[in-house]
Amino acid sequence: MKTKLVTLLLVGLNAGLSVGLAQNKPASDEKVQKLYNQSAAEAKPAAPTEGAPAESTGDVLPIVSFEDAPLVDVIKTLARQANLNIVFDPRVTELGPDGKPKLPPVTIRLENVTAQNVLEAVLNNNSLRLEKDPKTKISRITMKGAEAEPLVTKVYQLKYTSPSNLVAIITPSFTSPRSKAIPDSRTSQLIVFATEKELLELDPLIDKLDTATKQVLIEARIYETTRKPSSLKGINWEGTFGAQSFAFGNNVDGGQGNRYSTDVSFVTNSAFGGWIEKITYGPNNPLHQPGLLADTARGLNPKAAFLDADGVRGVFSWFNKDDQTELLSTPRTVTLDNQAAVLNVSEAFPVFKVTSGGTQTGPTVDISYTNIGTILTVTPRISASDRVQLKVVPEVSALDGVDTQSVPTSGGGGTAQVSANRYSIRKIETQVLIPSGNTLVMGGLMSDNITQGRTKVPILGDLPGLGFAFRSSSKIRDKRNLILFVTPTIVTEDDFQVTPTDYLKRKPNPDKPDSDEGPFTNPLLDSAIPHDWSKPVY
Repeated sequence: MKTKLVTLLLVGLNAGLSVGLAQNKPASDEKVQKLYNQSAAEAKPAAPTEGAPAESTGDVLPIVSFEDAPLVDVIKTLARQANLNIVFDPRVTELGPDGKPKLPPVTIRLENVTAQNVLEAVLNNNSLRLEKDPKTKISRITMKGAEAEPLVTKVYQLKYTSPSNLVAIITPSFTSPRSKAIPDSRTSQLIVFATEKELLELDPLIDKLDTATKQVLIEARIYETTRKPSSLKGINWEGTFGAQSFAFGNNVDGGQGNRYSTDVSFVTNSAFGGWIEKITYGPNNPLHQPGLLADTARGLNPKAAFLDADGVRGVFSWFNKDDQTELLSTPRTVTLDNQAAVLNVSEAFPVFKVTSGGTQTGPTVDISYTNIGTILTVTPRISASDRVQLKVVPEVSALDGVDTQSVPTSGGGGTAQVSANRYSIRKIETQVLIPSGNTLVMGGLMSDNITQGRTKVPILGDLPGLGFAFRSSSKIRDKRNLILFVTPTIVTEDDFQVTPTDYLKRKPNPDKPDSDEGPFTNPLLDSAIPHDWSKPVY
């Protein structure tokens, strides 16, 4: 009688599976469900036939086995054997883009269980739940909500990543509204309250995010070539007529005036001759000139109506001058990946901001400061294949003069002059992608200032042909060119030097060649506890 009951149960289970599969898919795509009993474990499964469900939901099945069976079909079969009327949530039976069920197939093998137990195990394993309605006696198979799962607390000890940054990344991955993450910046820990399933997904994510950030060595060489060619040509008579002091009758003694001569020093600085460096006035041998004398500081005697040789300061100039200098700066620094490095060699200069006040208060002046000099901002970003994406912003600034502005004074009775510095700025902003260790060259930050000057003797300097002897001209050019060389190099672990302690520990032990311990890593030397000499040293 017992054997007949087991056989009937086996036939009924297979028949239920056959009917459920036939309602959902063609026979060619269906997976075969196998239900074995313990006595027929070595035999083939029974052929699917129509049959009645088990007499009781509490009947123990010797063996229940499913191999790659569709989840919906398995649930239908088990619900039939458990005498349950079920309906499915549309999300459970939903098909994917490929036409196959979204939920995975079932492969299990259980022994000595009831159909109700197997159904509950299958539902829990696939995040499903059974909702029973006692009035209608119809159960609903639906998705299990995350709010129904208990929260688990886990503390992650971070090594490199900031906990605050990690919270913003992992929070969107929580499926339960109760789940949350709390950062502790003091201990560099992340406290997570989440379901067990969420934690299983967070573990590999945090392991990948909590890694050491790569570093980049930035080497910059800044060259500024300054060229100042100047040209001075002609004859300058300015010294002859300068500082004249006419007086009549001075130093006159008995109709004769004494005009002191001068001492003139010459300095030769070029192959073309010399020019006057200084003139010393003093009571040397007096020159006696009878009558009315116009004594001047430079020796002009109007009565004689000519220029004495010792009073002539006509400087003949015909030379070119060219200065070329190189200003070299080689800053070096190491920065983290995707973090800006600022190389600043500058001075702080005041900037005046004048605000006109009322008739009683007068203007107010606010002073702020700006950096004048060379500022290089480099932001590296490591890409694939050891390439570095660089954002480079070089800026070179300098004083370029002074501007003056008139502002009304208090009371409205006048104006005051306020001066402020004027600055020139040369700046480039670019982004490039270069291999690690290669050099980026930037140039073209040039400034060119030309200053011209002219002097001449009135009327004489305008004479045709002879006018050149009474005039001079000068031209000075200030040309600057800035050239920058920037070399990014990715820093690896091998680039760091080993500390002395680590080196001693890594040094091979001569007495134990196969050991990684060094001669200074034995308990006798590494511990302050008295050594037990009954034990070996190593």
